Amino acid sequence: MMAVYLINSEYVFNEKTKEFKKLHSDVNIKLTSMRARCLSYIIEHAQDEVIEKEAISQALWGSRSKFTSDASLTQTLYLIRRDLKFAGLDEFFITVPKSGIRVSTSATVEIMEEKVPPVKNVRPWLLAFGFIVSVLLLGTALFLTLQL
Repeated sequence: MMAVYLINSEYVFNEKTKEFKKLHSDVNIKLTSMRARCLSYIIEHAQDEVIEKEAISQALWGSRSKFTSDASLTQTLYLIRRDLKFAGLDEFFITVPKSGIRVSTSATVEIMEEKVPPVKNVRPWLLAFGFIVSVLLLGTALFLTLQL
């Protein structure tokens, strides 16, 4: 599911559009897909004592995470920090040496809006509907024919 989050009552992160913006200002940052996924994962685990590096890596790269370097994750986290700082949000998350990161205890995150993903496959429903309409029309035509 895609959500829109309100952070510290003044920043909005929209997972669908991958935008991070400061309310009541012109600051609007479009994140790359990778950074947006990483920020989403951090937000979803904001209550965790420590968000382990391996868990973030697994969430971002899946089974390929074994083959990605620690530097790739470090770079992604650095770029997210830079983007958030540009918007005015300093130290949303901090490094926990040799473990991972954790979201600052002073940070607040609220879900403003949760978007339900669109239905991917509507065809079986349409086929069933079409079949029912056809049967009803055929039945009506047959009934009218017999009445004559």
